[in-house]
Amino acid sequence: MTLAWLTDSGAPQGSSRRRTARTYASAAFSVVLVAAAIGFADTRRVFELLREVDTRWLGAAFLVGLLQLALLGMRWSSVAHALGTELGWLRATTEYALSLLGNQVLPMGFAGDGLRAVREARRSDRGWWATFEALALDRASGQLALWLCVLLTAPLSVQAGILRGSTLAAAVAAVALALALGAWVLFRVRGLDRPLAPLRSFVRRAAELLLSRRALVHLPLSLALVCCSTLQLYIAARALHVELPWLELAWLGPLVLVAASVPSFFGGWGIREGAAALLFSAAGLPDSAGVAVSVVYGVFALVISLPAVVVLFFDSGATPSGDQSWTYANALSMIVGSLLAAWAFYPPLLGFVAGFCTFVLVAQSKGRWTPKGRFGVPNLITTARLLMTVALLFAYGRHPGWQLAAAAGAILLMDVADGWIARKTGQSSEFGASYDVEADALLVMSVTLLLFVRGIAGAWVLVAGLLRYVYVLAPAIVPTPLGPAPRSVHGRLFYVCMLVCFMLALVLDGERGRLPALIGTAAISVSFGHSFWQRYRGSRSVGAQ
Repeated sequence: MTLAWLTDSGAPQGSSRRRTARTYASAAFSVVLVAAAIGFADTRRVFELLREVDTRWLGAAFLVGLLQLALLGMRWSSVAHALGTELGWLRATTEYALSLLGNQVLPMGFAGDGLRAVREARRSDRGWWATFEALALDRASGQLALWLCVLLTAPLSVQAGILRGSTLAAAVAAVALALALGAWVLFRVRGLDRPLAPLRSFVRRAAELLLSRRALVHLPLSLALVCCSTLQLYIAARALHVELPWLELAWLGPLVLVAASVPSFFGGWGIREGAAALLFSAAGLPDSAGVAVSVVYGVFALVISLPAVVVLFFDSGATPSGDQSWTYANALSMIVGSLLAAWAFYPPLLGFVAGFCTFVLVAQSKGRWTPKGRFGVPNLITTARLLMTVALLFAYGRHPGWQLAAAAGAILLMDVADGWIARKTGQSSEFGASYDVEADALLVMSVTLLLFVRGIAGAWVLVAGLLRYVYVLAPAIVPTPLGPAPRSVHGRLFYVCMLVCFMLALVLDGERGRLPALIGTAAISVSFGHSFWQRYRGSRSVGAQ
């Protein structure tokens, strides 16, 4: 699978133009609806709230998003297994990550699900209908849980004055009557057997899966997912310093999610904001708060879904297969993530990208972690290093430089410990070596990003962190039969010298730290320059032979 689905390069010109026009029209309608929701509320207050957003809550949203993604993969995998389709949890989870990103950035709010169906159908040998059925029932399970939550919290809506008890009873009776009438027409009316046969088969399997004992497997997952989405709405409110009581959130959250799930122009934008304004106002809260919370909810959802773009590179025809595919994908993702984090002056964004890529590496290497297959103490230490490095990214502006430098020094000492333990206990492995190198690279990239964001050094300091990823990607641009140059004592010395200089720059802070940052960048640039020279000089020698 390549990136052709984004470009439509093989489509007829007229058809491509029409799709482009529809895309721009969808985006324009979403913008108009969001603007209308802001105009309906107190516009000045909406922008005041948005200017005061506390981006530190993005970390909490990301953690909830990871849990939500794992549950989504588990639900889709269980539904597929119930239908007789083999779909592993890891593949279901990574594909769902890409689907969520597609739903955020493609028209209609469900195009990402279409992308997920196409990719899975091309992999599966059971055909398009089996894939579509599993995907449709997966989404139906989510909608069933969402509407069940709306029904269970309806008494709270009545108590808040959103609905009247008689209106609620009439609505429930009308829906039940419509469902009964539809079932009668579908299964009892003669003469419709042939045209409605596929639909009847689908409805029977849906009832068997969603309303039988099998529902005990997927329905709790769907209810947990509704809770995760509601919690993300609460996190968005806290990021804006908006007080959203839990009792009101219990009924307000599912109703906002229902509005967000309505097929719209882009990722629920516009409809969600309008519904939030009306519901917050009905609950006695400012409508401006509803619009602002909905906007932040959407922005957080978009940001935490961005790392999923790495999934595209794993099966891109431009990259090799196997572990090397992950290496290329990770390097490209880290370059993009680092530049975006530097542009936005928000280092945690790099932590999100690194966390997702590392998760994929660890999951796909199961059984090869150590010679005995276990994860092992050395890899646990490396994992602790990675978590501490990500913590550095989240602490970029809240702690003095000497504390950040001390944490970086502790991570460096742990780097010595994991390798020594691996050699002494016989747990050295190819995965452990790769895992260790990626932890080192993330530490360097993180520290350089901190130096830039804190104003200690200019953008040139990012070169020290980006060089390793450029070195990894170089053979994809300028092919060479040789692999990377072996890690030498001199390279280790340059690496340690660079980190010591960067830690000193953090301690000195301000303009005084610029000189050690420059020395560290120069040291690692010389080291990688020598590695490039070794790789490509050796490549010419091999070619001459």
